[in-house]
Amino acid sequence: MVDVILETDGIGFSVQAVADRAGVTHRTIYNHFPTREALCDAFSDYVDELLMAGSGASSEPAWSLASLPQLTEELYRTLALRDRHARAYVMLMIGNRRPMSGWRKRSLMAEKLIAREQSGGTPLTPRQVTAVIRMFVSTMGWHLLTEQCGLSTDEAAAASAWATRTLLEAAI
Repeated sequence: MVDVILETDGIGFSVQAVADRAGVTHRTIYNHFPTREALCDAFSDYVDELLMAGSGASSEPAWSLASLPQLTEELYRTLALRDRHARAYVMLMIGNRRPMSGWRKRSLMAEKLIAREQSGGTPLTPRQVTAVIRMFVSTMGWHLLTEQCGLSTDEAAAASAWATRTLLEAAI
C-alpha cells in the first residue's frame, strides 16, 4: 500500500492497484477491509503502530503539555526512520481530504489537556490552540518542514520543538 500511495500521491489510488501490488485479487482485499475507507484506516493504524514501536512509546500515550516539545523531537526522529510510511500516511490524509482516525484521537486528547490547563490569557479557544500545535507535533508538520521547506530532520525537530514551546507558553 505504501508504494501505491506514494506513486499516486495518495490521490485516487484504487483497491485494485493495492491488490495487484500485493499479488492478490481485489476480492481478497475486500474480504479483509469492507470499504476503501476501512483499508485506509487500517493502513493509518499500521503506520501508528510502526511509529510507536520505533519510538518505544506505548499504544496509549501518556504525555503532558510540558513534554510536547521533547516528544516532538523524538517523533521527528522516528518519522525519519520510517520515512516512506510516514510520507504515505501524510499523502493519504491529503488525498482523502480528512484526518485519519489516529490523528483525530490524538487531537482530541491534546484539546482536552489544553482546555484543562489553559489560563484564559489568550483569545484562542482550546480547539484553536490544539490545531496550531498539531501542525507541529505531527507527521504533517514533519512533512511540511522537511519536504516542503527543505529542513533536515534535526533542524525541523528543533524548530518544531521551539514553536511548540513558544505556543504553549503563550497559551497556558
